[in-house]
Amino acid sequence: VGVEVEELLRDPGNEAWRQVSVEFCGGTHVAKTGDIKELSILEESGIAKGIRRIIAVTGEDAHDVQRVADLFGERLGRLEKMKHGSEKEAEVKSVQQELNQLNISAITKGRFRERVAKVVKAQLDEQKAVQKKEMKLATEAVTKFFDTNKDEKVFVGRLPGVGANSKAVGEALNSVKAKMAKKVVYLFALEGEEGKEGGKVVHGCYVPEEASKQGASATEWANTVSQVVGGKAGGKGATCIGNGTEPGKVDEAVEAATRYLEKFEL
Repeated sequence: VGVEVEELLRDPGNEAWRQVSVEFCGGTHVAKTGDIKELSILEESGIAKGIRRIIAVTGEDAHDVQRVADLFGERLGRLEKMKHGSEKEAEVKSVQQELNQLNISAITKGRFRERVAKVVKAQLDEQKAVQKKEMKLATEAVTKFFDTNKDEKVFVGRLPGVGANSKAVGEALNSVKAKMAKKVVYLFALEGEEGKEGGKVVHGCYVPEEASKQGASATEWANTVSQVVGGKAGGKGATCIGNGTEPGKVDEAVEAATRYLEKFEL
């Protein structure tokens, strides 16, 4: 395959060296293999056809890499045990970003990615289940109100047991439009504790044709509420849905939504 380095150095101009393979070696050189202690492969990638590049660390650097991996593994374990919710969603995003930047064993990083992927899938499955449940609760709450109060034409209020779920609010409004088309409805759904930052409000309304002829507007009505709870609202025709940022002002928003209807004969 080649010749000893000492021979090359004794006669560097020898034409015979052109017939043998000569490469620079940039590898780890130690007196004995025990000095290496541990080896951790950080990266393996292709740099050209048939050529792979491997980046690794040994000794104390390898120990440091393992310590970082152990700490991250503990964090990942805590994440896996967290209850589903907005706090876990935020932690998942943070973990994903940090994992991408983490300087650890490529094999360990691959295993961590698999664990994170399982957490993400479980979270999505949970979100879908909760969303489906809340859509049902929202529709049932409005239906129950009008079944119990048959002479009422208006319902303005919160949806019990429903978080800031725009699909749940939208589903309830569509149900009113399809089955109780003459009713006037404004719905509120909250996420987060009232009076604390970080919460959300989803609100939406349905204005039937009879109310619309008197001048009532779903867009105007929703914008009136948005001025109280913050955020914006949008929609077309008889329905409008908005997202607010101040759940602590929902009672005030309910009052504002109720006052809006006082100028119409409903």
